[in-house]
Amino acid sequence: MGKRNVPKRRVLLVVRWPVGGIRTFLKYVLAGFPSNEYEFVFLGPDTEAIGTLQEDLGTIVSEWLLFPTDGNELRSCFSLVRKTLQAQKIDLVHAHGFTSAVGCVLPARLKQVPVICTSHDVLLPTQFSGWKGVLKKIGLFSALSQCKIIQSVSVDAEANLSGALPWLQKGRMQVILNGVDTNAFESAVARDLKSELSLPQDTVLIGFFGRFMGQKGFGILVEAVKTLIDDGKLSQLHVACFGSGAFIREEQANIERLNLSSAFTFIPFTADVSGAMKGCDIIAMPSRWEACPLQPMEALAAGVPFVGSNCIGLREVLSGTPAVIVQTGDTESLANGIIECLRKGAKPFVEYVPEAVKRFDVRRTSQQIQALYEQVLS
Repeated sequence: MGKRNVPKRRVLLVVRWPVGGIRTFLKYVLAGFPSNEYEFVFLGPDTEAIGTLQEDLGTIVSEWLLFPTDGNELRSCFSLVRKTLQAQKIDLVHAHGFTSAVGCVLPARLKQVPVICTSHDVLLPTQFSGWKGVLKKIGLFSALSQCKIIQSVSVDAEANLSGALPWLQKGRMQVILNGVDTNAFESAVARDLKSELSLPQDTVLIGFFGRFMGQKGFGILVEAVKTLIDDGKLSQLHVACFGSGAFIREEQANIERLNLSSAFTFIPFTADVSGAMKGCDIIAMPSRWEACPLQPMEALAAGVPFVGSNCIGLREVLSGTPAVIVQTGDTESLANGIIECLRKGAKPFVEYVPEAVKRFDVRRTSQQIQALYEQVLS
């Protein structure tokens, strides 16, 4: 007798915010799943960036279920999850982010479909201030309590979640560390960004790869650049900004106000940043908080000198690497860190590449997520 055909496991990916680290997580992790065993259905908002995500995921996702971005996204998410679970056979719901979990746990429970939530962010005390914050905390706890597993992407992130919601059962919590396609970054060909930007070859080119929002600390980098220029510590200094975000215009206006426009170039969205990273002398990541950032993993696998803050999540990734670690939110510390990174040079980072390729390999993450699926579905 031939081998019996086993139906594919159908997984509904609920993604309220398909941007940044979540987008990259899906791109990297889902690519490692066996296509003959799993089928993915994506459910999320119809944003401008959804086309790029569709290109990234290709045939990995068999169906795209999109709701409008009209100010009622959470309600629309809930409604579409409910309709989908009623109309289709779904074996597992994988919610990406806390808001996604809130939008899907009730209809999933009514249909007795298990839910896994991957926590891609950390919780801040300011999110739960006042009576509205108390209600929000109760609602989030109620939603996460209905999940079979809450998977955190770092030890720091799990500790943060436990501290914010100490009533969550420890047995429902699990850490699976993030990873990236390290081989792609190791083998990438460097872009000649200095020529592209018409910069002298002796220019110190700093790369910023991130969204323009308070969390990412771009304003701290701007102030550090001003300090370095005003103090005459770096005569030729330029920042190549790869990113997007709602506050990009405000950041550009601040740079103009500080008379730093000639020291910054904002480059349009780039799906594959591996070559761009290798074209930088230094990559700076002055974040205020992270869950488990992918950017330093990519940069270290590419052998690019890296300076980052000691904030939650980022400090965990940078521990044991040659990266220069600076104080979170401290302009002077970042400026000094940039100088220290230049003095350190590229050699220790190039020598660390084999270790980075092994340590941050997403195939480990993908295998562990698959094992988590099997655990919940068995």
